[in-house]
Amino acid sequence: MCGIIGMIGNKPVSRLIYHGLFSVQHRGQSSAGKLTYDGNIHMYKDYGLVRDVFNEERKIDTPGNVGIGHTRYSTAGMDDIESLKRNAQPEYVINPFLAAVHNGNIYNGSEVRKLTKRIPRTECDIQWLLLPMADQLYGKKIDADAVFEAAKNVMKIVKGSYSAIFVTDSGENPLLFAVTDPHKIRPLVLGRRDGIYCLASETRVFKKIRFEYVKDIPGGSVVVIDQKGNVFEKRIVKKEERPCMFEFVYFAKPDSRINGKSVHNVRVEIGRRLARESPVDADIVVPVPESGRRYALGFSRESGIPIDEGILKDKAERSFIQQTQEKRDKIVEEGISFIRSVLDGKRVVLVDDSIVRGTNIRRLVKGMKDAGAKEVHVRIGCPPLIAPCYLGIDMRSKKEFIARRKDGSIKTWDEIAKEIGADSLAYISHKSLKEAIGLNPCMGCIDFPDGYPKEMREDVEQMFLKDMENKRAYE
Repeated sequence: MCGIIGMIGNKPVSRLIYHGLFSVQHRGQSSAGKLTYDGNIHMYKDYGLVRDVFNEERKIDTPGNVGIGHTRYSTAGMDDIESLKRNAQPEYVINPFLAAVHNGNIYNGSEVRKLTKRIPRTECDIQWLLLPMADQLYGKKIDADAVFEAAKNVMKIVKGSYSAIFVTDSGENPLLFAVTDPHKIRPLVLGRRDGIYCLASETRVFKKIRFEYVKDIPGGSVVVIDQKGNVFEKRIVKKEERPCMFEFVYFAKPDSRINGKSVHNVRVEIGRRLARESPVDADIVVPVPESGRRYALGFSRESGIPIDEGILKDKAERSFIQQTQEKRDKIVEEGISFIRSVLDGKRVVLVDDSIVRGTNIRRLVKGMKDAGAKEVHVRIGCPPLIAPCYLGIDMRSKKEFIARRKDGSIKTWDEIAKEIGADSLAYISHKSLKEAIGLNPCMGCIDFPDGYPKEMREDVEQMFLKDMENKRAYE
């Protein structure tokens, strides 16, 4: 899961991309990067947050009326500084010049690598889009038709999820283009303002830089934009769109819209349904900040139980997307405090979006009881996460999931409640989650393998078995 931005227009775009990157910082905190092009390549990227990478004026203002930016959430490579630096995006190749940023996960990279003579420079999946696209465009006059044909051929060989943005040079003027996977697992939207077009992971970027939303890019599409403002679009592959469930539940910010659906409204509706499905006698509803706030609002409205702020969050980092358990624990321990005057003697409904490893919720329940809470009843706006995601979220083994026992079987809710120290625990049902989203999302991590798009199910089962074999061999 990453944040991506691309811009092209009639004036320099570097500073706009820089400001836009702050709006997708929540999608990746491992590294950040930006590339602009004016016949020369101007690129800065490094490990760390946007504010740390672009800490000098010369890095913020670079020449070029076209460019791309990226915030990375690591799902490949090691968690050392050199790896984080090496795998930062954007990436580019020469002959032809082609630069790219990517959000998603290409799971057949080893097969794609056999089809190109180019040498990948990193472990990132961007290579399995960048290199074959460069092969397809090599020696051709690069225009919209050439890009459409190249993308069509690449889509035939690449498997997985991808919303990717590219910069290239037609010889007459630079081009910005984007490619989405047939099921549109990862979001991508188009906006514009005063002769400049912007492609981005979330609509909230447009609010930050005061652009007008134009449309969501459909799945299996290629969009090509030139510096004159001409937009060419072609849907190469037509399949049912299956946006990632976790985008609605956790990753996207609540002020964004995905496929026309307000993320805020979806989360409030999930909270309402959760209150109807799993009511509880309690005095107050307390959200886990900030991830549980909309769910708690819906739960409170439906149940009539007043909502209150019993937990104070001090840090901006997201614990789930940290690459090591040590870092997750540190963020939870250092970033949370409890308000005794709110919690003391109260029966509390603690509401959050999801439980993956149990790192966060276990400490929250204990902290609330230490602050005097009489009872803590946990309600979760996502069904139990039980299986790996092979499409862009860093969950790769059964050990990641508190909902699974060591033998792979699924725990009861009461077992999990006991493990996290809660007086009761309930999750939203699959049916209610799907109805609240109002689409047919990819739900492979909560319904394995049937929750994946049909043609991916055999692949993900094979990858899962291979992961388990590798795990056993390692142990």
